[in-house]
Amino acid sequence: MTEATKPQRRNLALPLAGVRSRPEEAPASPSSAVDTAERHGFDRVPVAASEIERLRQNQTAEPPRRKRGAGRSMPFSVKLAPGTMEYIYEVANSRDIPLAQVIEELVEAHRAAAR
Repeated sequence: MTEATKPQRRNLALPLAGVRSRPEEAPASPSSAVDTAERHGFDRVPVAASEIERLRQNQTAEPPRRKRGAGRSMPFSVKLAPGTMEYIYEVANSRDIPLAQVIEELVEAHRAAAR
């Protein structure tokens, strides 16, 4: 496994695409924004001029709250074979669940198969 293809957990804290988190980003020109919205089927909704500045001030992106599973308080560090690690990351990313939940489900499946 090369460093370039190392599996990674998706970053859930990235800001939404429509939210400008840096002041140096210039907003799109009003005519192009309206044209784009109409081209994609959105209606024109008038916004009072007094509201525009308030809306711009509230566009600071906040990372989502981190959800932890109930009862998960024990740290666990392990070295895995690259194929195993890739599989665990693939399952976690495709189902958008924590790595710990993937491991817990694998343990439950192993217990059920052993019975």
